[in-house]
Amino acid sequence: MFSTHHRGIFVNSIHIQRYSYTIGLITTHILKRNHLVRVYTHKDDGLDSIPNGVLHQVTPKDNTVLHIVALYGKSGFVRQVIDINPGLLCCKNKKNETALQLAANKGHKDVVEVLLHGVDIAEQAVGINKETLMRMTDDGGDTALNKAVRTGCVYTVGLLVKQDPDFEFPANNAGETPLYLAAESGLVNCLSEILEHCNRPTYSGPCGRMALHAAIIQKHMGNGNDWATSIHIAANEGRVNMIRELLFHCPDSLEMLNSNGQNALHVAISNYKTGVVTFLLNSKESHNLIDEPDNNGNTPLHLLAASDWISVPAKLRRHASTKMLFIKGNQTPLDILSSTEKTLRVARPFQRCHLRHCRLGRRDFEIKWQKRQKPEEETESKGMLKDIMEATQIHLVVATLLVTVTFAAGFTLPGGFESDLNSSNKGMAILIRETVFCAFVVSDTIAFTCFAGAVFNYFYIAISAATAKRLKLITVRFKIAIFLQRLGCQQLSLHL
Repeated sequence: MFSTHHRGIFVNSIHIQRYSYTIGLITTHILKRNHLVRVYTHKDDGLDSIPNGVLHQVTPKDNTVLHIVALYGKSGFVRQVIDINPGLLCCKNKKNETALQLAANKGHKDVVEVLLHGVDIAEQAVGINKETLMRMTDDGGDTALNKAVRTGCVYTVGLLVKQDPDFEFPANNAGETPLYLAAESGLVNCLSEILEHCNRPTYSGPCGRMALHAAIIQKHMGNGNDWATSIHIAANEGRVNMIRELLFHCPDSLEMLNSNGQNALHVAISNYKTGVVTFLLNSKESHNLIDEPDNNGNTPLHLLAASDWISVPAKLRRHASTKMLFIKGNQTPLDILSSTEKTLRVARPFQRCHLRHCRLGRRDFEIKWQKRQKPEEETESKGMLKDIMEATQIHLVVATLLVTVTFAAGFTLPGGFESDLNSSNKGMAILIRETVFCAFVVSDTIAFTCFAGAVFNYFYIAISAATAKRLKLITVRFKIAIFLQRLGCQQLSLHL
């Protein structure tokens, strides 16, 4: 279809296929026939001979020739297109993207530089200035700077932000600003370029966060239902210098609470950040932090008592108001320390050395008594289960023998059966009219029924899972079986 001097690509109504170029001077001919755009190169021909109207031809995605060559990073070719038709700089495709945005999104810094240089030509020719081009946004609200930050190309970011230093670069449709994107991705160099050359950067971000949140969090993930301020995040990460800087610019941030009603000291103690705890306690506003309860009523001292902290900072243990402060579980710090299993190994020296002035509360005696009794009750339950299971094995054998005896006695009746063929009582017990015999039959039947019921209950206990949760049911079954066995023995004794 093409001569040997040409090589190129076809762009149909759905896809634009990537194409390669020959080394040397690149020229292009664009022909549009029946919804088909052919882009191909030649070494000898130039662009001067191509009508200007041809350069306005677009693909099915509304990409101009400038979009295409910028997308694939051909800076030399971009320069030639701009020289012929600088108005293409502001042309947008179906996604409202300019050639500058496509180049920035791909990280083609040479193309971005050529496009920005071409704005000077366009300004003289068609009245386009750099501010207009820089502030253009696509369907997602992204400027070229947003796209450049996502690629992490520091040179491109610096180049773009210097073109319009007075622009605040507002958030896109997702609430992301270039500054927030750089902070969230940990792109320190890009962040520095924006802060250094942008006079009025926008600090906001999505979800009510600021760029400072993103700078501290970076890859830290949390529950979507929880939220925290910058000082909470810094305390969680143990960053004393960050907290010092925050308090220098915003002293009131120390009083801010997170979604659990906790201040920065709560968070630092919960995450074992000794340096942050020491720093916060040495601050002027520490007295407001020490006795402040969270949503569960826990003060920092309560949290410390429930954790593995071996020592308590002097300023914290000398704070009188927290020593008898009760949480929702009616416990003081010393109560929590006494009842927390994981601190038993350090409880006594901890109490003696650091909480010797604290007092046990009187509201949670029942709770503490239950906790102390629980191990004893569990041990007692296990011992009782063991005894019941052992007794069941023996009683099951005895009950089985007794039910066999009573069953046999029912078939081998005393006195035998009437065998006279001429008798009207043929086949009936000879002693059927005797009162003592009738009593024997009734008592034997009752004894057999009781022993059978006892065997059933013993068998049920034997196959049941011997757990503490089933102790009550097993005990009831065992008592019923014993009662039936005793009743059967009483009935059996009547006819022996």
